[in-house]
Amino acid sequence: MRRALSFLVVTAFVPVLFAQDIEFIQALERAQAQRPAALTSSARIAPTSEPGTPLVIHGQVFNEDGRSPLAGATVFAYHTDRGGLYDKAGSPPHSWRLRGWAKADAQGRFAFSTIRPGAYPNTNNPAHVHFTVFTGEARYHAGGLQFADDSLISASERARDKREGEFGSIRPVRTEGGTQHVELRLRINPRNRF
Repeated sequence: MRRALSFLVVTAFVPVLFAQDIEFIQALERAQAQRPAALTSSARIAPTSEPGTPLVIHGQVFNEDGRSPLAGATVFAYHTDRGGLYDKAGSPPHSWRLRGWAKADAQGRFAFSTIRPGAYPNTNNPAHVHFTVFTGEARYHAGGLQFADDSLISASERARDKREGEFGSIRPVRTEGGTQHVELRLRINPRNRF
């Protein structure tokens, strides 16, 4: 009986991968193969020629304790264009045309210059930015960024996010000289390692 129980406990933690998970991981690995060799703490996601409202994401990444900066981590981010599309027509899914990489500085800080993404067409899904953090050989889903002024975010989502405090994903937007700015704090979570 003890042996069977041990087997059940061990297998309970084996992740089950679905077809969409495998497709996402393959796309992520293809994207990482195109990662620039040299990274700095400040990078671009959308090129300066991309139409849309200019946006700067000012971020900081922390270890799971939420206090220790994760210096040297690679932060990968991607989002839709202003029309809510990730890929060019005819491109394979998950090609993530607007994507970028930054290397966190000694205080875990990073910044991305980009445009404000659009919501998916014909949905009520709020506009957002996705983040993955790489630390050595480990990679983590690091959540996302949503914009507090987005009317598509429901009251229940806002209440749930408020409980996350400074690590919440719904962030206030301030505008300076035609450019929007957002402050974001990411915290890695061992349960989100993949």
